[in-house]
Amino acid sequence: MDMVKDLTLVDLLCTREFPAEHGSTDEGAGGPGYLMARLGPGEWPQPEDCYAYETAMTGQLTMRWGTPSRSGTVTLGERIAEGEDISEPWTTLNALAHDVRTWEATGTGRTVMLAVADREAEHEPQLFVVVTDLDWP
Repeated sequence: MDMVKDLTLVDLLCTREFPAEHGSTDEGAGGPGYLMARLGPGEWPQPEDCYAYETAMTGQLTMRWGTPSRSGTVTLGERIAEGEDISEPWTTLNALAHDVRTWEATGTGRTVMLAVADREAEHEPQLFVVVTDLDWP
């Protein structure tokens, strides 16, 4: 695990232009108003290592930008289930994670969100970062 590499990636996502269309990017995925990337190794030695890395990344981002807000995705899921059209990256966040930590990336006009994709018990958890200039729906 290379935290310096992942923090550099977060910085890159805070400055990179957003894609005009939804799809794959060099770092992961993106679309109008957002970029998303996986952090940490491709596979964790133990599932708890992902959560420990999330805690460490949260500490680093908190040192940069202060205490994060925390939002659950339950309401998003309910709104989607009721047929509301929720755009990306929110539908993906809802499908992947139960909650997200959010920081305002000072001086960039962007929001940085950290989330552990752990909704599917049969899959190993993965840590994701989303950088956006879109408001939470």
